[in-house]
Amino acid sequence: MSTVRKNPILRIAPPYDDALIRRIEKGFADRLGYGVQFDVREDPALLCGFIAYIRGTVYDASGKTQLAGVSAYLVEAMNAPARVPEQEEI
Repeated sequence: MSTVRKNPILRIAPPYDDALIRRIEKGFADRLGYGVQFDVREDPALLCGFIAYIRGTVYDASGKTQLAGVSAYLVEAMNAPARVPEQEEI
């Protein structure tokens, strides 16, 4: 991973520290195959998590997006037909 992209943006909810930023950068480097060095922007509008913008792609790991995924899963599960267990013959 010799190439480091220095223009990606990371919007992150406070509080955070340098160690967290480095872990996020390493996670993206492992996933993308090249290093990133974020322009970090604290965003108090985010309740938790972060949103990364890298080469035209948005990686949304914000709390709002995660909760929306959980909500969609629960709605789908509630609308699925109930599975009736098979009765054993006596």
